[in-house]
Amino acid sequence: MNLSRIVAACAGVAFAAAWGFDPGTEAFRLLKRDVPSVQPSSNPPELVDVAPDSTDTDSVSAPVAPRPSAPFATGRLIRVALDEGKAAVTCDLRGSWMAPSGQKLTGKATARLDPQGVVLETMTARVDLGSGGVLRSDAGTFCFGPKCFRGQVRFERVGSGIALVNQLPLEDYLLGVVPGEIGRRLDPRFGEAVRAQAIVARTYTLRALGQYTGKPWDVRDDVRDQVYDGLKGEDPLCTRGVRSTTGQILADGSGKPIDAYYHSTSGGHTADIRDVWPGKAVQPYLSGVDDTAPDGRAWGGAALVADWSERWPIEQLHEAVRRDLSDALGRKVDPGPVKALRLEGRDRSGRARKLVVEAENGIFEVPSDRIRWALRRPAKGRPILRSTRFELAIVNGEYLAEGTGYGHGVGMSQNGAMGRAFAGQSFQQILSAYYPGTVLRTLEP
Repeated sequence: MNLSRIVAACAGVAFAAAWGFDPGTEAFRLLKRDVPSVQPSSNPPELVDVAPDSTDTDSVSAPVAPRPSAPFATGRLIRVALDEGKAAVTCDLRGSWMAPSGQKLTGKATARLDPQGVVLETMTARVDLGSGGVLRSDAGTFCFGPKCFRGQVRFERVGSGIALVNQLPLEDYLLGVVPGEIGRRLDPRFGEAVRAQAIVARTYTLRALGQYTGKPWDVRDDVRDQVYDGLKGEDPLCTRGVRSTTGQILADGSGKPIDAYYHSTSGGHTADIRDVWPGKAVQPYLSGVDDTAPDGRAWGGAALVADWSERWPIEQLHEAVRRDLSDALGRKVDPGPVKALRLEGRDRSGRARKLVVEAENGIFEVPSDRIRWALRRPAKGRPILRSTRFELAIVNGEYLAEGTGYGHGVGMSQNGAMGRAFAGQSFQQILSAYYPGTVLRTLEP
């Protein structure tokens, strides 16, 4: 789910909707602005550290999928889909590698499909992998496109194509995830936010296991899960954040990993999951919480994306909504020419409950977070609206949207976490604020 969108966006976020900015740049801007300070409390929120128990070998329930059979452990191997569906996939093997048959491999390797299955060819060898296989190396890396990766490489037959999968330990996987989500080259004063992000990303990963039933991977390398950039994306501060929290996750009262959703910027109040995604399981720790400092300012308010506005000529937006309405609603509709647009209702966090589209063929209601897909921004690539925490009006012959926040709003605000860290809060305080009632738990090695 990603500050790099989500910021996410997150995105969180599927729930990590695509972001259009570098979160590291926004973090640097925080240093140049007046950030709210923390007022000492006689009873600050804390997380309780829970020792591992017999549930360590239980299965983890994914948000939308059956439970897989896999232990919770820091050394658990994570399978990351880097590419899929191609007739041929090429990667560069650096160092000494070994095929399942024991053949030694190095250099450029191309996997193709033939009638017998997956065939891997290098300059010096041809290897029959059948339906798929794992190439192993003690110290080597492999590169695919502009990125290089730790761990092992798998070529798997999936339907009529080949999937390229990176298989590596959970903690090593996080080294390539956390920087892409929270930002690179951050000031050390954001270190506690980085630690919080590492714990949330670790928790999200375990919770997501089993969501791709029948596929040879656990997560994808983009915002559909979490942005994973491999070795190229690693960053010293983020590496320290991952290593210093090794094995720590957020758990619910039964000791299971929580649904660790997160987003870029809350705008001053996070969202309740039941308002954003009515079809998902309601969790008490994903109720919306106030995200303002004692002086009343939003914790993530120093980021430039905290406040925003968009303008569209009336007819231009009407036509865009007509085209995008099916995507926003998740079903095929033909509204005909759009006549008017308005927002109706607000949830407790200040987000719009629905967009009402008055059209020639009827009245259509776009619920909660799907509004962002109906009102795409008039920028290159037509990205979705930053958040649903906004007002919509017609001003001087144009639609004007003015809002705060970035992303779906559920769970941790990444810019909020950075504001809190800059002001002196610990990662425990940050996590307790965004996921109330959860506990820190340490996984087995």
